[in-house]
Amino acid sequence: MTTTPLTDPIASIAKGVWWLVLLRGILAILFGIIALLAPGAALTGIAIVFGVYAIFDGVAAIAHAVADRKNLKGWGWLLAQGIIAVLAGLVALTFPGLVGSFGGLVVLWTIAIYALMHGVSGIVSASRAPASSAKTWGLVGGVVTVVFGLLYAVLILVVPGVTLLGLIWVVGIYAILFGIMLIVGAVQLRRLVAKTA
Repeated sequence: MTTTPLTDPIASIAKGVWWLVLLRGILAILFGIIALLAPGAALTGIAIVFGVYAIFDGVAAIAHAVADRKNLKGWGWLLAQGIIAVLAGLVALTFPGLVGSFGGLVVLWTIAIYALMHGVSGIVSASRAPASSAKTWGLVGGVVTVVFGLLYAVLILVVPGVTLLGLIWVVGIYAILFGIMLIVGAVQLRRLVAKTA
C-alpha cells in the first residue's frame, strides 16, 4: 500500500509533536543561561530552577508520548523519560532548603541520575522512531546526556575539592547544548511537516 502525506506515520508524528520538542529545547537553554549567569547563587535557587525545568520538561515529554502513542513505537520510553523528569524535579524542589551538605548532595546526585536515566530512555525512544534526521538528533542528544551524567557523577565522586560553582557551570553548559540539539530536532520535524503538507 502506498503511503500519502495523510497516512505517512513520520509526517503524523512530526505534525503533532515538533512544537513540544521546540518547547523542551527553549526551556533547557533558559535553564542553562540562568545557571551560567547566576552560578554563585545559593544552592536553593539552583535547585528550584532545575526542579521547575525538570517538571516542565517531564510534562512536555509525557504530553508528547501520550499525543502520539499510536504512531510512535517508543512512546512508552518517552513516557518513562517524562515521569523520571517530573520525579527528579520534585526531589530537587523538596530538598533545597535542607541545611548542610546533605541537601546539596541530594540535588547534585538527582541531576546526575536524571541525566543518566533521561539519556538512556531518550536513546531507546529515538532508536524506535522512524528513520529521519530528527531520529538522528534524538540519538545524539541521548548519547550526550548519558555522557554528561557519567562525567557529572565522576566529578561528584572522585574530584577532590570540586566546588558547587564548578558543577553548576557544567550543568549550565550541558543544558544549553542539549537545548540547541532539541531545537534543531524540532526544526527538522517542522521541515518534514512542510514537505509532506
